[in-house]
Amino acid sequence: MRDEKTWQTRTLPKRIKELPLRIQQDLENIKSPVDLPVLGSYFIHGLVHSGKTILAVFLYLEAERQNFLNATYYDIRFIKATDIIINIKEAFNQKDVSEFDYIRELIAVDFLVIDDFGMEKTSEWLLSTLHMLIDGRYENLKTTIFTSNLSLEEIADNLGDDRIPSRIERMCKIIPMKKQYR
Repeated sequence: MRDEKTWQTRTLPKRIKELPLRIQQDLENIKSPVDLPVLGSYFIHGLVHSGKTILAVFLYLEAERQNFLNATYYDIRFIKATDIIINIKEAFNQKDVSEFDYIRELIAVDFLVIDDFGMEKTSEWLLSTLHMLIDGRYENLKTTIFTSNLSLEEIADNLGDDRIPSRIERMCKIIPMKKQYR
């Protein structure tokens, strides 16, 4: 049965267990905000401990909730930016999947949260890889939520290129976090 009670008692706990342990622990102590933004693409940035990730998680869980209640089968994922890079690099050593297959898979995800974006060490390979991923999501109108300790301007400075921040700015509403979201 797809109702709110089933979501709260059976499905939500399963979804929470799929998240990193630190986030699971945070969710035990933080109630869902009553002023949660409407689902959509966001770039959430601010200082450490400003609540960027937890806001993104609440949006992720709301997308999962709507997916469950509406019996839709959207692919909804939460991933750290560093894990994306690690998974792409691991694909170099696999015969059955390429790094492009993994990027195409991430482009196709209906609702993707990328946590801690912009913390990666810049290289030409990274710039090209991130551009391919973000441009693919942008061109295909895929819902994407980014969290970052950096503003888009700071990311552009770190990358030495403003194409990626420009795509993010065009595809996302910007949410600067100035206080803890608790």
